[in-house]
Amino acid sequence: MANTLQYLLSRNLSGVYRDPQRLIRDVETLQKTSLGRNLNPTTEPLTSNDGSVTPSVLVLNGTLPMVYRNVTYNIPIDLYLPPQYPQRAPIVYVRPVSSMAIKENHRHVGRDGMVYMPYLHEWGAQTHDLRELCVWMSSLFGSEPPCYARPAGAPRVSAASNVAASYGSRPPAYAQATQSTTNTNSPYVAASNSNNNRSREAEEQERRKQQQIEKEVAEANLAAKIAREESLKEAKLKAEQSRLQKDHEEKLSSMRVMATSKVEYELQVVFRDAKDDLRVTLKNQKLLDYGKEEIQQLLKEGEERKEELMALNDEMDGAVKKLEGWLVAAETQQQQEGENGNSNSSSQSSKVDQIALPVDTHSSQMLQLAAENAAIDDCFYFLDQSLAQKNIPLKVFLEEVRKLSKRQFTVKAHLIKIRDAKASNPFDG
Repeated sequence: MANTLQYLLSRNLSGVYRDPQRLIRDVETLQKTSLGRNLNPTTEPLTSNDGSVTPSVLVLNGTLPMVYRNVTYNIPIDLYLPPQYPQRAPIVYVRPVSSMAIKENHRHVGRDGMVYMPYLHEWGAQTHDLRELCVWMSSLFGSEPPCYARPAGAPRVSAASNVAASYGSRPPAYAQATQSTTNTNSPYVAASNSNNNRSREAEEQERRKQQQIEKEVAEANLAAKIAREESLKEAKLKAEQSRLQKDHEEKLSSMRVMATSKVEYELQVVFRDAKDDLRVTLKNQKLLDYGKEEIQQLLKEGEERKEELMALNDEMDGAVKKLEGWLVAAETQQQQEGENGNSNSSSQSSKVDQIALPVDTHSSQMLQLAAENAAIDDCFYFLDQSLAQKNIPLKVFLEEVRKLSKRQFTVKAHLIKIRDAKASNPFDG
């Protein structure tokens, strides 16, 4: 059988199937069971319900056993394996013989004989195979047979009636067949009657002897017939017990196969769910580790920034102390000048302007630009107040703000450039 399958795949079906090794393994596994023992491989084109025809494919042609009311029946089927097998489910047809017909409105078999069942609908390349498919079909067909016997065209004539018709009625008794027609008063007649009586007695004895022999033969035949019937009944009983035992073992094997398949499927589902949960857990752990590293990095940067700010704070404290000393010196000098009384109002205003005196060109420019920047901020403030009080229209407000913004941008850019220049050369001027 394996050689035939190899020959069909290598010669007639070369390149048709994507996974020929899986196909060979599934077919051989099925044929080793009692369900696939009568399924033989051959090749035929596959015609779909929409009318399309594919090239020749492998077909398992034969009968599938089923048990209905404790009696085993063989259902003729054709099991087509499409070129996409095992990714695509097999296509099964019930092929009733001329003395059979497909049952109307069957739940799993259409009028054309095509088999519909959940196992085919849920077909999966990794979880389904041909052996389990035949187990499911045998179980479903056993609960609801897809075929029934056609009624005969004419009633059969029983053998008993034929046998009875071949025999005629028995002849009448000998005494009833002979009748005396002579005169009993004649002496010749009396002598003749005497001879006839002796002849009748001899014939009657012979007939009784023959009947006794026939009775004994009939009793012997009846005893032999009863013995044969008992022997036949005993042989039938043994055969029935053997068949029931075999059916029971096949049912147990089928149930074991189905239970094993279910357990394997459930274990696969549990394993897949556990794998998914583990994958999610590992992903979350990686995210936590990454977040921990980021937090540690931020803490480190915060510590560094804290140290920088503390250093700047110390520098600022020193600058503040220096500024306070300068202010004290300035106030002392002002008091001394006030005591002398040599200053006037104009000189006092000039001394106010001399509180902040630039020491170089860059400082003078920065002082002027800072004053201009502060003046522009004041302009923005008063323009905003005027717009809020509706003293100027929105158009004028936007034009002035645009002009002042451009000027302030230039001022700030100039200030930044001077600051960078002074920072690069702090001892200039």
